[in-house]
Amino acid sequence: MRRSTASPWQGVAALALNHGANDMYMAFLPALLPLIAARLDLSYRSAGLLVSIVTLTSQLSQPLFGFLGDRFGRRTLAIAAPVATTLSMSWLGLLNSYELLLVVLILGGVGTAAFHPQGAALTSAVARRNTGMAMAVFTAGGNLGYGAGSVLITVLVSQLGLGRTWITMPIGLAAAAVLIAAVPRSAESRREASSHPAGPTPGHWLVPLIILYLVVMLRGATVTTFTTFVPILIERRGLTLVLGGWALFGFSLAGAVGGVVGGRLSERIGRKALTVVGLGLAAPLLYLFLRTDGFAAAALLLLTGICVFSALPTNILMAQELLPRHASMVSGVVMGFAWGVGGLATTGLGALADISAQSLGGLGGLEHAMDLIALMPLAAAFLALALPETRHAGSQRLSPPSRPG
Repeated sequence: MRRSTASPWQGVAALALNHGANDMYMAFLPALLPLIAARLDLSYRSAGLLVSIVTLTSQLSQPLFGFLGDRFGRRTLAIAAPVATTLSMSWLGLLNSYELLLVVLILGGVGTAAFHPQGAALTSAVARRNTGMAMAVFTAGGNLGYGAGSVLITVLVSQLGLGRTWITMPIGLAAAAVLIAAVPRSAESRREASSHPAGPTPGHWLVPLIILYLVVMLRGATVTTFTTFVPILIERRGLTLVLGGWALFGFSLAGAVGGVVGGRLSERIGRKALTVVGLGLAAPLLYLFLRTDGFAAAALLLLTGICVFSALPTNILMAQELLPRHASMVSGVVMGFAWGVGGLATTGLGALADISAQSLGGLGGLEHAMDLIALMPLAAAFLALALPETRHAGSQRLSPPSRPG
């Protein structure tokens, strides 16, 4: 059988590009939520419910799609899923009905759920021995895409109107075409090599996976609630919708940088230490951000993004190493299901903001509720102290393209 001459970098870059394109469309909802809430006259609770519905469909079903990918093939799902997200979320601005909005968000969420576990598993497969930096690049693609999506859509809507979101559709379709060309069918057969031929026993992986799940769940709750309500907070403080988009972009860009830096730093201090320190620092930074403005707030926003995302790529790899024969499914557990359950906090936080607003006013109620977000990464840092320490030898940099894979 002929060996593929494609560089691992090409496949990883294509997967990261599709991760970015997919998450770009999913960023449309929080970025446009102030306009959608005003158009449909939504309460904080109803606005939070929209995000929770997206979370349920895009995150909680990821283990199921991961299982299907492990059994029947990952590449086809990895190609088709972002196309589904593209074709649904690009029409978001045309909808004037809450019910139709829910249908579109569910379709986009299903596309997202089908892509993420396949993308993470294929990244490890095409990278071969160099999974650490490859996973950092893959997750950075998602962060960059999410941030770019918030800026793109707010600028576009500010210039052309809410009804022109469909103009973004070619971006996702072009990314899918790149993936078809760059990730060969042979990637399907590159299963994670396990040192346990029969697979690890539950005693080896169950407790660490539960702890890792809880850590990622709390990180997901932190990020989802923060990115959902920060644009509304900025708008209620009298600033522009576009500035809210730029805030999400800065947070996501910082998260991409944090993931890449964290991937390298974990090789020095270990994955457990990186997880504890990153999440522990994110808590006070987030709390201080809510009490500042101007340059100080921008700096704290970026530092929070770096810290909260720093250990995300290594946490995904930790899960894949616990169950190497089920890389897609376990990636779906820590990338999707954990984040999905955590994301349900948006409805609760929105309800708390509504209650607090009765005594503190609309803005005061939202600020009071958002103070609780800082407790989530702090709790995650304490839980991470119970994780096993790992320093996996495969978390090295990708070989240069000219070197044989």
